[in-house]
Amino acid sequence: MTEIWIALVLVWFPLERTVDKEFNSEKECWDYYENGLGESKWGKQTLDHQGNRPDKNFHFKLKWNEYPIRTYKGKDKGFRSSVWLSCERKNPKIFNE
Repeated sequence: MTEIWIALVLVWFPLERTVDKEFNSEKECWDYYENGLGESKWGKQTLDHQGNRPDKNFHFKLKWNEYPIRTYKGKDKGFRSSVWLSCERKNPKIFNE
């Protein structure tokens, strides 16, 4: 079975969860939003404390993913200005079944 990855987008207050696109790998998902594509869709990307884009080793990630969650300041004002982007397995294995 081929594993499918999705770009999961969370917009806060009120919470909206949408799938932006499907990919063949987590890396393909990560690379797709590099070089400004994510910023053109959701606003300025949140940078690390040194003003750099978070890379693969950034601390804000889930233990089962290789790449971190990206955050964007959003194009809207107020509470809706927080956007999270995570590359996730479309059908994750559930270990407690």
